[in-house]
Amino acid sequence: MKLHLWQSDRALLQPSTVLGRKPCRGVRALLAVCFVASGWLFSASAWSAGEKIIFGWSAISGAQAVPWITKEAGVFEKHGLDTTLLFLDGGSKAIQTLLSGEVPVVLGAGNSAVAARVRGGDVILIAGIVNSLAYSLIVNPDIKKPEDLRGKKLAVSRYGANSDYATRKILAKWGLKPDKDVAIIQIPGGQPTRLATVQSGQVAGLVAQPPVTNLARKLRLNIIAEPEDFGGEYTNTPVASTRLVIKERKETLRKFMRALVEGIYVYKTQKDFSKRVIAKYMRINDADAIDESYQFFSRLVPAKPYIPMNAIKEVLLELGEKEPKVATLKPEEFADMSFIKELDENGFIDGLYKGKAK
Repeated sequence: MKLHLWQSDRALLQPSTVLGRKPCRGVRALLAVCFVASGWLFSASAWSAGEKIIFGWSAISGAQAVPWITKEAGVFEKHGLDTTLLFLDGGSKAIQTLLSGEVPVVLGAGNSAVAARVRGGDVILIAGIVNSLAYSLIVNPDIKKPEDLRGKKLAVSRYGANSDYATRKILAKWGLKPDKDVAIIQIPGGQPTRLATVQSGQVAGLVAQPPVTNLARKLRLNIIAEPEDFGGEYTNTPVASTRLVIKERKETLRKFMRALVEGIYVYKTQKDFSKRVIAKYMRINDADAIDESYQFFSRLVPAKPYIPMNAIKEVLLELGEKEPKVATLKPEEFADMSFIKELDENGFIDGLYKGKAK
């Protein structure tokens, strides 16, 4: 399992690979190994005195910017949490890690989370950061229309991840059979990595989001599907935890969600700061690309991050094509909006935006 750790501006950790079928015993052991391997030594001042929590994020994409900004702005610490951000490379990997007990909360793929719960996994969605697919399909210059994809390869992060679902959905919409008419291959490492495979000719295309879409246009690659082509509401980037964590660490999750909605406030109201953070975490220095990412996602991220039940219903309809029993399930069984509802009803969120547009 390849795990990437990000800390604040005081220390940006390099990727560290853990060998074997399972990660190190416990996240603390994993962190210790990564610290030693990277050669970093932390003084006591490098850590806040708050309660420690590991938060997994899953894609090098503008859709995942909220926890980066919450961390860099010191908002987690403000609410009494010493939060480490752990990169898990794919929404399906994030949900697997959550289920393993290695992390208590993740920003993952809604389809992976819902599928895991359908199959008996203890996964519950507690907030929605982006509630639509919000992808574009980028292809090499030889591809002019959907039919040109026949016999070609498209890259996704991992099977079962959002990129996989979006790719299969758009192909089916065009009458192309995934895995038969068009091959779908896994290429972990983030959207910029997959964009490079299009440039090299390894694959014909990928689904991606800003700022990668902006970079693709500059490289004169073609875009043959835009976000509106992928449909309406969908649990693209939800925050997920487990019923066990809610039971045993409810106050911790309450602090976490309070910090996260304040992080959304920072994201939506402090443009220049947010763009610097996006550039840092995505390791991109193209100002136009970063600006496009910010403008695109800051409009999509809701100030009150409820998950629309229709967004979960869309996932259930997808899963129901292969698992008929899913048709009897209700979207409400997959979400716990109590943390957001509490922050909404007690005026915390409205108080952040007092005098400002959400």
